[in-house]
Amino acid sequence: MSLFLLCFFTFPMLSAQDQKVTIAVNNTPLNDVFAQIESQTKYSFAFVNSSFDATRKVTISVQNTDLSVVLDKLLKGTGYSYTIRKGRIFLSPVKVEKKEEKLITAKNIEEKSIVSVKTGTKTKNIDVEPLFISEKKNIDAEPLSTVKDSLDINKTVEILNRLADQKLTYSKTPLWAVKSNLLLDLTGSISLGAEVKTGERYSFDLSVSYNPWEFNVNRNWKHILVQPEIRYWLCEPFNGHFFGLHGLYAHYNLSGLPFSDYMKNSRLQGDLYGVGLSYGYQWSLSKRWSIEGSFGVGYVHASYDRYACKTCRDYIGSESKNYFAPTKASLSLIYFIK
Repeated sequence: MSLFLLCFFTFPMLSAQDQKVTIAVNNTPLNDVFAQIESQTKYSFAFVNSSFDATRKVTISVQNTDLSVVLDKLLKGTGYSYTIRKGRIFLSPVKVEKKEEKLITAKNIEEKSIVSVKTGTKTKNIDVEPLFISEKKNIDAEPLSTVKDSLDINKTVEILNRLADQKLTYSKTPLWAVKSNLLLDLTGSISLGAEVKTGERYSFDLSVSYNPWEFNVNRNWKHILVQPEIRYWLCEPFNGHFFGLHGLYAHYNLSGLPFSDYMKNSRLQGDLYGVGLSYGYQWSLSKRWSIEGSFGVGYVHASYDRYACKTCRDYIGSESKNYFAPTKASLSLIYFIK
């Protein structure tokens, strides 16, 4: 993993001119075209404000064309321009020319005040009645700007770029992901899972673990475990904190495990059912990779046949247990498909 991260972050950045795209669409919304560009390049789109009309339909046909040329064609007539930095394409309104500032200065002369209004290169003097509160005869007011830009788009993009230098963020939430629980992998089990976004703050996760191996005659960790989970994310799916409601089912054949004398001297074969609550957090590593940790507790019912473990074949009897215990523990490596 360390080698992967080192290669990822030190890989040379490509310019927009080095990126080639092939697109052929007819009367298609811009957001679908942007999705095609994201799938063919390493870039993702971000918007300076939410007024951009991503549903605007366009028709374009290009083959192996520079990304910059394609973006110029797509944004023509929209009133938006683009800036590329750190793997993001920022779309922002075209900066308008600043209006001429009107500088107003005031200075009293004897009984009247003369107000000078400067617009561009022209200056006009206006006589007004004086208004003073103090005994001071001459008052020089600081120049006042009556027209100022409330938002400088270029500065906004500059701030976004500085934030991008500190932490990578992406404009689109992934829809599908596959994963593997590294904790179960360490036991020799085959662990696979999938997760899909189902709402603005919800996702559905399904994990499966399978272990068919027999370590020796009197020691087994054989099982098949299925664990579905509904998740609620505090921010958005695949980002940050989440809480989950999960169920679990397992069919197992365990023997000679060193967790207790009961399990060390017995072979247990049966089924397990349970339900629980979990908490987890997901750390983003890149556009396609992330790490997730989670832990859960809940209610478990286990029913099984017990065998003596000297040969692990001498039947002792059938038993069942109900208990409140940890029902989930995972440290998963995740890859986003879409």
